[in-house]
Amino acid sequence: MRPAPPKPRRTSLGFGLGRILACVCAVLVSAALPVVTASPASAQQDAGFATLLADRLYLDGPNRLIAEGNVEAFFGESRVTAERIVYDRASGGMQITGPLVLSEGSGTVLLADSAELREGLRLGLIRSARVVLEQQLQIAATTVERRSERFTEMNNVVASACEICPERNTPLWEVRADRVVHDTVERQLYFEGARFRMFGLPVAYIPRLRVPDPSLERATGFLSPRFSLDSDHGLGLRAPYFIALSADKDLTLTPFLGTKGTYALEARYRQAFSNGMLELGGLIARDSIRSGELRGMLYAVGDFDLPRGYSLSFNLIQPSDRSLLEDYDRDQSRLVSDITLERVRRDERIRVQALQFRSLRLGDVNATLPNSVGQGLYDRRFDMPVIGGVGRLRLEAEGYSRRQPLGPDPKRVARLSGDLRWRRDTVLPGGVLGAVGLNLGMDHVRVAPALSGFAPATTRLRPSVMAELRWPLVRASAGGARHVIEPVAQVIWSNDKLYGLPNATSRMPELDEGNLFSFDRFAGGDAREAGLRANLGLSWTRYDPDGWSSTITLGRIIRDRDLGQFSAASPLAGKQSDWLLAASVDTAAGLTLSSRSLFTDNFDLTRSAIELDWTTDAFSISTSYMHIEADPFENRPATASEWTFDGSRALDENWTARVGWRYDIAQKRAARTSLGLDYENECLRMAMQVERKYSATTNSTATRFGLNVDILGIGGNPSVARKRCSDGL
Repeated sequence: MRPAPPKPRRTSLGFGLGRILACVCAVLVSAALPVVTASPASAQQDAGFATLLADRLYLDGPNRLIAEGNVEAFFGESRVTAERIVYDRASGGMQITGPLVLSEGSGTVLLADSAELREGLRLGLIRSARVVLEQQLQIAATTVERRSERFTEMNNVVASACEICPERNTPLWEVRADRVVHDTVERQLYFEGARFRMFGLPVAYIPRLRVPDPSLERATGFLSPRFSLDSDHGLGLRAPYFIALSADKDLTLTPFLGTKGTYALEARYRQAFSNGMLELGGLIARDSIRSGELRGMLYAVGDFDLPRGYSLSFNLIQPSDRSLLEDYDRDQSRLVSDITLERVRRDERIRVQALQFRSLRLGDVNATLPNSVGQGLYDRRFDMPVIGGVGRLRLEAEGYSRRQPLGPDPKRVARLSGDLRWRRDTVLPGGVLGAVGLNLGMDHVRVAPALSGFAPATTRLRPSVMAELRWPLVRASAGGARHVIEPVAQVIWSNDKLYGLPNATSRMPELDEGNLFSFDRFAGGDAREAGLRANLGLSWTRYDPDGWSSTITLGRIIRDRDLGQFSAASPLAGKQSDWLLAASVDTAAGLTLSSRSLFTDNFDLTRSAIELDWTTDAFSISTSYMHIEADPFENRPATASEWTFDGSRALDENWTARVGWRYDIAQKRAARTSLGLDYENECLRMAMQVERKYSATTNSTATRFGLNVDILGIGGNPSVARKRCSDGL
């Protein structure tokens, strides 16, 4: 036996020079000793080490190359570090003494005590190994045998995505198995004799288990189950099963079983196209809520890009009864189905739309609502020649129908409207901003049947002329803040003639800072604002150098005559409208506060809305208050007043608490209350919520408890939370 060479004396200079000489020697030796492989084709491909670095590198006979001390070897995308590598030219194998680290690209890292590998590290046996896949899933095994480039077999396995710390060496979840095979082509892990544990306790035994590895985002199999407990279904379980039909389409089937006799199946089909997407779904159920009835729902959602810049979208939904969506966690009190063809450009918008409205509220009668609507719109902005300024042409066609007439309102109404608008702005002496404009509006309305109380055909002409003055005053304070005060006066004349036309689209006109200075405050085209009026307002804005700003706006509308075009309870009624007071604050710390109030000359509050949003790294708050006086014309016979609140607070790095409610102040009852607690670390995501709410479709209350548990680190389901070993559950 040939004795080992004496260890060299290491100095700082000698060690660096020796490693450089070893690198040069490695290249020469590797070129002289090609790796012998099983087939001539692979032998030609794998000519040896791409690079071999070591403290000592020498030949032990004609066929043995030995590298010792801080060894690094590179084979294509594979890299291995170890204490000692012995390469046998005759067998083409390598004996690697660890601790060793074998990495293959950025996806797989293997740590072991020792290994016997061949064919460029692709085949062989590895002992006492730990495999890390995509920095998510860790698999510890007694032995790892690489049978081929595709299959890797691991024996006596413990798999988990949880960090194991010295003070808590039991992972939150783990899978123990007798044998695991990793298919790198299909990106699947096959477990034999799998025992699933949580918190160290056995939960389930599965003889054969298949799960996708962390690099695969879409794979056929069960998704995380969802547990629920409520007064309608009892204890319920949803177990979604995902089917990857191909790279561009999939199907999800979700059975739902409840202890109170609920048997339901939900289906969702999705497909991606080169120019859009399509989603089809539905639900079929039998339950004790409507005993003996087969309940169901269908929906379709799509969005497609068409030639010449057009887009086609649709959103269709049809439930079998009023309370189905609410009973199965799809809270919607009013449904809107639409098919829309649209093109939007810089100065042009074209839209053709068909809509169907359906109310699920008990007090609404769908037969008398204008629930079938067709619309067409052409809107174009252009520079006005000769006179300057900006022109706008708007053409709109709309028709709606009811299955039954509602009082004097007809069953069918069709309207064709056209607006030609012009506006020109200029700067006057003294920094005053002036503007003039006009709007010529025309509507042709047809009503059926003729006995509805309205004329069968009516043409309405509404010319309007506008003049506006603004005087922005800017002042900078000593601290660097800038103040902008801007008084605005706008006078608009329109003819006073009123027309007896049905009104279904403009029954709820608003007064806010967005439409204070506008030609018309009716939202739809069924009504147009008339008469001589002055829109007056004053705004003050402060810009602070620290990054926050605040704005206050005060305004009012004064009319020459009260034409009675607004209901008596509307803030726009009378010769003088209610006062508008709006304020907002926006800070750099994530706080946004906005409020809007309407009040009379006697300071009686008629409408008010306040909203506060505050988001930081530690918490999030969103709360609002709303108060609206009763107005029978707007289908609101009683005063409405409501307070909503939704907030979350990070208790620590892993735990987050949530609370929310919606309280009906006018009726002195809670419409919704919810409490939630979320937990997430590197391997587990858990969400718990208790909710109690008042139903608008059944006028009853329901209490629900939900629990969602997601196992992270498998199948492209990573966690955003990264754990430190000092953390605990």
